[in-house]
This record gives sequence, C-alpha cells and structure tokens, in this order.
Amino acid sequence: MNKSIMHAVGFEKEVNMVELSRCPFCGERVIPGSFKDEISEREFRISGLCQSCQDDTFTTIRIEA
Repeated sequence: MNKSIMHAVGFEKEVNMVELSRCPFCGERVIPGSFKDEISEREFRISGLCQSCQDDTFTTIRIEA
C-alpha cells in the first residue's frame, strides 16, 4: 500500500486502520497468518482487508442456464 497516495486521495482513516492491524471495511482485528491462501495474503498486503471482507468483496456469482 502506498500511504502517501492513499492519504492524498482521502483515505487517511483507512490507512490508520490498517496500521492498527484492523480491517478498513469492518474494523475487525486482522491476525497475520489467518488467510486461507497466498492470494488472500497478497490482497491483504495491498488493501488491508480481512479474509471475511475479501470473501464478501471478491465472491464470484455463477448463473447457470
């Protein structure tokens, strides 16, 4: 995460949450090593999102014909 860019575009609160080991979406404490796979761990390093919020945000909905 690039802190200076995030601050410049108005995400000060979210950056502060991540620095406090809290998810910027739900505010829950994020525990290192609690992710289900390497992709989720990488996404955490980018966005700071916990596993639950990642699952909610990136869920794929399949529609069967």
